[in-house]
Amino acid sequence: MLFSIKIDRSRTTMKFDLFCLMQKRDETWSMRDVFKDVETSVKLAEQIGCETAWFAEHHFNNYSLCPSPLMSVSYFSGITSTIRLGTAVVVVPFYHPMRLLQEIGMADVMSNGRLVLGIGSGYQGYEFKRFDRKIENAVELTHEFLDMAELAFTQDEFEYHGKHYDYPLTQLAIKPIQKPMPEIWVAGLMSQPNIQERVARSGYIPMLTPSWKPIDSISGARTAYQDLYRQVGRDPNQLPMGLMRFIHVTENPKEAREAAERARYSSRVSLSLRLDYAKFNGIYCEDIESDSEPPVEQMMDNYIIGSAEECAEKILMDYECMRHSHVLMNVQLGGIPTERVQRTMETIGAEVIPMVNKELAAQGSVDPVIDQRPTVTVAA
Repeated sequence: MLFSIKIDRSRTTMKFDLFCLMQKRDETWSMRDVFKDVETSVKLAEQIGCETAWFAEHHFNNYSLCPSPLMSVSYFSGITSTIRLGTAVVVVPFYHPMRLLQEIGMADVMSNGRLVLGIGSGYQGYEFKRFDRKIENAVELTHEFLDMAELAFTQDEFEYHGKHYDYPLTQLAIKPIQKPMPEIWVAGLMSQPNIQERVARSGYIPMLTPSWKPIDSISGARTAYQDLYRQVGRDPNQLPMGLMRFIHVTENPKEAREAAERARYSSRVSLSLRLDYAKFNGIYCEDIESDSEPPVEQMMDNYIIGSAEECAEKILMDYECMRHSHVLMNVQLGGIPTERVQRTMETIGAEVIPMVNKELAAQGSVDPVIDQRPTVTVAA
C-alpha cells in the first residue's frame, strides 16, 4: 500500500522549535532542577508559538539526562495541548526494533497524534560499548529500521527479512494515530550516501548543526541534499531542513560571553564523546579543550547570541546560507539560570520571531511542502 504524508505550509514563516538536551552542568543543579527547567521551557515554548519541542537521547553522563525521548514525549503530552513533541533523536541501534515500533505507536496515541519521529544511528562509542552494540553496524541497523517502520505503520501486518533483522508475519496492536505514520526526521549521517539518498527519496527531513563553526561550514550538506533531490525527481527548492542552534538573547556582554562558554562546554563534550577522548569525574564530563575549536570570541559570533536584533539578523544569515525551514533552539545552555532561559524565550517570542518572519515575508520566502513517500512497500 503506497502512502504519502503531504503537508502544505504555505505561510511565509520560519518554524521555531525548542531543543531539550537536558544537560546537568554541575552539582549546583539536582536532577529535579533539570527537569523542572525543561518543564518550564516546554510550556513557554507552546505559549510563544513554537511548533515542536524536541527531546534528545544520550546515556551514562551529564551531557544529557534524557535516556528516553519517547518517554519524554509521553510525559509532556500530558502537560501540553498543541505543541508537537519530537524525538531528537531515537538512537535506533540501542533498541529491539519490534518493541520500538510499538513504543512509537503508543507515544503517538498518548500525545493524540503530536509525535514527530526523529531517528539517528548514534555516534558515541562510549554508549555503544555499554549497550554491547557494534557502532560499525549502526547505519545498517538504522536503514533496516526505516524499512520496518514504513511496513509496520502502513500495512495491517508485515514481515521483514534483512541482513540484521528477520521477523515473521506480525500485527501491531498499537500503531500511530497519524495516518499513515508520523513525520520522520533524520539526524546527521552526512557521510552515508545510502541514508542520504533514502532521506531524499522518502522526503524525510534532515537535522543539522554547525555547532561552534560558522554556518557556511555545513552549506555543502544542503547542496548535497539538493543534488539528491534532483536525482530522485524532487524539486530541490522544496527541501525542508532543521537547523539546531545555540541561542541566548541578551544585551549584556558578560552574559553573552558566559552563554558562549556554556555552549562551548556542550560542544566540547559532544566532540570528546564522538572522538572517544572524553574523561569523567563521576557522571561529569571534563571540559577538555579541542585542538580544532575557534576562540570563544569567534564562537560568540558563530552562535546565535546577542540582542534581539542581533539574534534575528544571525537567524536570517543562517537562512540565506541554508534555506532551512526549522530552527531547533537550544536555549538551556548547560546550567544557565532558568530566569535567563525564560527571558530569552519570551524575547524570542515577542521580538525575534516577528522580526525574522517579517523579513522573510518581505523576501517572498515560502515554506517547502513536506511530502513524505514510501521507500519500502513489500518485505525485504
